Amino acid sequence: MGHLGPIGATVADVALVYACIAGPDPRDPNSAHQPPVSLDGWDQTDLHGLRLGIYRPWFDHAEAGIVEDCRRMIDRLVEMGATVHEIELPELDEMRVAQVVTILAEMAANMAAHAAHWDQLSPSTRVNLMLGQATTSADYLQAQRVRTRAIGHFRRAFETCDVILSPATAVTAPVVPDNCENDGWSDLSTVTELMRFAMPGNLTGLPAIAFPVGYDSRGLPTGMQAMGRPWAEATLLRVASAAELVLARRRPPTFYDLLKR
Repeated sequence: MGHLGPIGATVADVALVYACIAGPDPRDPNSAHQPPVSLDGWDQTDLHGLRLGIYRPWFDHAEAGIVEDCRRMIDRLVEMGATVHEIELPELDEMRVAQVVTILAEMAANMAAHAAHWDQLSPSTRVNLMLGQATTSADYLQAQRVRTRAIGHFRRAFETCDVILSPATAVTAPVVPDNCENDGWSDLSTVTELMRFAMPGNLTGLPAIAFPVGYDSRGLPTGMQAMGRPWAEATLLRVASAAELVLARRRPPTFYDLLKR
């Protein structure tokens, strides 16, 4: 489930980095079957013909303010020509469990060769590795069966839409407690809220992009996620570019200008 993806201050930054890192790499056999990279139309903000898929129970499973910001952004995307289509995404809870089982098992397998150094890891990381070691081969196999079913569910959803929209996270950025530099910090309930909408992309391998759509009462950004078909990054960047045009960005209270001399 590991992958590389750019983070940028603007959609253009993300598109530029993606263009540099995407595509076949002769040093990475896993990339040998990737198609040629194309970003045609990524900055076309006329959205006529673009179909936005929404699964309402999933879309609404976030803090009310985040959902409202996402709804307002969808209204703006519709004004640019997009259309909204209701879709179904069954077995999302099963996907969440399958993702956790897969990640923990693969973490434990990858770290087995470094067991002598586990004492250098944070307690929360060691707990995760122990849970991964307790995962059975039957658990892992069942998780991959759920993964295959999930890919099928999304493939059917994309028969009636071009992108699937949801909040990026169910909550805005949490406060990290003081004095956790040495022992780490683990709050599974918060992690669940932060990962709820990222989870299907992790499990299925489908591309996704998250972009800001508003701010909460504390001034923290709220975000929307767009998921696409395999290799449809240009379409996702197109949606994010359109959203970027209509959101007035705010400078955070704590800001370091890295370009200032």
